[in-house]
Amino acid sequence: MALQFLDEKGGGVDFGQGIINTHPQLKGIRSLTEKERKKMINEYFNDYYKKNRAKLLKKLALLKTVWRKKEASYFKITKELFDGFEPQKGMHICYLSIIDCNPRFLDSKCFQTFYGKDISDAIHSIAHEILHFFFYDFLDKKLKKESGKLSEDKIWDLSEIFNVVVLESEKYYDIIDKKVIISYPDHKKHLPKFRKFFKESKNIQDFIIKGLHELK
Repeated sequence: MALQFLDEKGGGVDFGQGIINTHPQLKGIRSLTEKERKKMINEYFNDYYKKNRAKLLKKLALLKTVWRKKEASYFKITKELFDGFEPQKGMHICYLSIIDCNPRFLDSKCFQTFYGKDISDAIHSIAHEILHFFFYDFLDKKLKKESGKLSEDKIWDLSEIFNVVVLESEKYYDIIDKKVIISYPDHKKHLPKFRKFFKESKNIQDFIIKGLHELK
């Protein structure tokens, strides 16, 4: 996964530089060939996981315990938000990662969260990624024609803005610590208008449609 994100940028964030900032031992890796990058990453990450296995397992156990206490409320609120709509059936599996990229995979319903996050931030990360599954499945089932008018990048922008506005709302106050909700730099300019859309919309579909028109 680190290899994939070394040259990835989005929303004003350089994911590759973030990896290097977290693991300065990888400094200079972006000047290497693909084969050399892969070798360096495999050797470094295998060693890192071996040395930090106990710490990672402890963090995973704590995160699982805390999330289990919030999970039922989170899904109840989110299903109500989407007027009873549920994403495609499947297990939502969270994997701890040693890089702070936090990708999600729509087909498998899996995602990663950075082990270095504190618990409140990691809980937000779980809520954030699962909300993506609701959002993308909702677009596919309810707004396929409307969403098809935007590029994949624009839909990604919309999904990230949507998540910030929704998760900072009072609906999630007992689940999410609002202080850990941070927008991508390039999306901040859209937040005031999208917060207004959210307050004025009659339902979540109306809110998303307003967002689709705004980002066209």
